[in-house]
Amino acid sequence: MKMVEIKKILHNKIHYYEQLDSTNLKALELAKQGAVEGTVVVAARQTAGRGRLRRKWESPEGKGLWFSMILRPTIAAEYCAQITLLTAVAVVKALQVVTDKKFSIKWPNDIMLDGKKVCGILAEMALAADGSIEYAVVGIGININMSSEDFGAQLEATATSLYLATGIEYEHEQVLKAFLDEFDLLYSHWHCCGFALIRQDWLDYSCTLGHKVTVRDNDTEIYSGVAEDMDDYGSLLVRNAAGKIESFDFGEISIRSC
Repeated sequence: MKMVEIKKILHNKIHYYEQLDSTNLKALELAKQGAVEGTVVVAARQTAGRGRLRRKWESPEGKGLWFSMILRPTIAAEYCAQITLLTAVAVVKALQVVTDKKFSIKWPNDIMLDGKKVCGILAEMALAADGSIEYAVVGIGININMSSEDFGAQLEATATSLYLATGIEYEHEQVLKAFLDEFDLLYSHWHCCGFALIRQDWLDYSCTLGHKVTVRDNDTEIYSGVAEDMDDYGSLLVRNAAGKIESFDFGEISIRSC
């Protein structure tokens, strides 16, 4: 990676709460009130944590790291997906440092460990009158010390935690600091040098590319093929059996491995 000046925007503006309905909702509220870029909202427990496509995110007290960041990037709105992809790469790098385990990214923003989901990312943004990004809020939920009993029968087959994978209980502050360090580095590089290197990292960590996928919209199958690439807008490129390539934006499409 090219040497760049690392701006530590995230380390000094951290707000801790015992309980929130959602760290994203609190961060959106603070952003509307003018909170500066780099503000981080952390909750020990969420009562209404949210995932992608309005799915509920289980976030019991003391078992995971639930937090959101306020960002004010100076980019065109069509490139906003790069923030989510950058965040996913930062999570993988941080968790690999903390645990020495191998993680991967399932398109677009699920972090996988041993074939199960260990972290989810939800990005939301507001546009200014001129169409530029006024602010973006990125929420991250990492299952740290959750046990099989914490997941229950419904989630145990698809979700995991750092503790279940390693047998080690981790300090939340350790995981948060590792992420903030990695994100600051990548965010500074992104502003200085663009998206190319981060995109390549994402592709290297991907567990979706090269696999057959079914594209669904509201549970209706609309396309199937092999996931071949991801463009700079964050769209997945899928080639069907006839050789036709279509791109799918993750704002409205669910991708499932066949």
